[in-house]
Amino acid sequence: MPLMSVYIHIPFCVRKCLYCDFLSFPLCGERGKDVPAYIDALKSEIREKASSYPDRTIGSIFFGGGTPSVINGKYIKEIIEELKKYWQIAGDAELTLEVNPGTADDDKFRLWREAGVNRLSIGLQSVHDEELKLLGRIHTYDDFIKCYQGALRNGFDNINIDLMSGLPGQKVSDWTDTLETVLNLDMQPRHISAYSLIIEDGTVFGDVYGENESEPSLTPDGYDDLRKKTRALSSVQLPSEDEDREMYHLTSKILSEKGYKRYEISNYAMEGYECRHNLVYWNRGDYLGLGLGASSCMGNVRWKNTADLKRYISDVSHDKYEVEELSAGDRIFECIMLGFRLTKGIDLYAFKTEFGEDFEVRFNDRIRRFIKEGLLSVKDGHAALTERGLDVADYVILEFLR
Repeated sequence: MPLMSVYIHIPFCVRKCLYCDFLSFPLCGERGKDVPAYIDALKSEIREKASSYPDRTIGSIFFGGGTPSVINGKYIKEIIEELKKYWQIAGDAELTLEVNPGTADDDKFRLWREAGVNRLSIGLQSVHDEELKLLGRIHTYDDFIKCYQGALRNGFDNINIDLMSGLPGQKVSDWTDTLETVLNLDMQPRHISAYSLIIEDGTVFGDVYGENESEPSLTPDGYDDLRKKTRALSSVQLPSEDEDREMYHLTSKILSEKGYKRYEISNYAMEGYECRHNLVYWNRGDYLGLGLGASSCMGNVRWKNTADLKRYISDVSHDKYEVEELSAGDRIFECIMLGFRLTKGIDLYAFKTEFGEDFEVRFNDRIRRFIKEGLLSVKDGHAALTERGLDVADYVILEFLR
């Protein structure tokens, strides 16, 4: 049976981080009463989608958010059990759950293991408490250590750690210290995602550091507190562009020296521990998104779920929104945009098989130009960006797509 991946969106968190523009809600006050109803709606959507996409095998499951670890562990188990009723889950399937330090304990680790979760992605971001505070994170570095040790103690050895550079007030030495501290943990994480901070509109950071003035998309119960943090941030500067680039280059250098292979612009893994779920996205495989605002792409048809929580909970039919059937041109666009994010690049044989034309012939002028400039290489059946090319990936991709 053909493979698909499943993304499960859990939109609840303790509170919104100041840079976050994800579809999520602080789990406080009356919002806590929404969780059981939301889980029931998720299970209802699973049943509905199973009738539309039968005879599939699930190769990976990813619980994202929000903060999936904030809800009772029994709900994660219930969701996985519901999936098993309608689809076969591959014996070697990767089941990932995002975790924030301060929201996990031994009981949750145990329930997740029993449910079949075999990979955790822990959102650390920084080892410096002052940086974590400026980000609006709910945890300290000590909280992370307790979480990480708890995960290891309960049998999780496939762990990703999320880190973030380019933070307010961050120096190059601070970022180097974050990387080296994580690499000196009792057991090195198998995977590290190292992202540069992106300033998004509609967030507190967007209000402070963005080019356009905007009001943060905050819930009333969190507004006053976050506005105070906005005022506090206004005196803290972001790193310069040169400092940001130095952090970017140090990331690859330091991690490669410790045995991590860069396989995507922002992702590094020990051999065999690449995130299989994310590779489905980057390689344009089929994925089914379940939950509030989740995106899906099955058989070259893309759609989204509603982003309205009340509507999602009450909508028994789980209508599709923004449905789009991808043309050959759309698929070529995505093949280039996503393929050049991977260090292995675009598979030339697969391109010709899918689109009926030779990549090297269609893009001959740009290929020759970027090879000459040292930004692209074509070998072993792949067209891939060089290290220099990855530095300016957005520019190269746009040139291919024009």
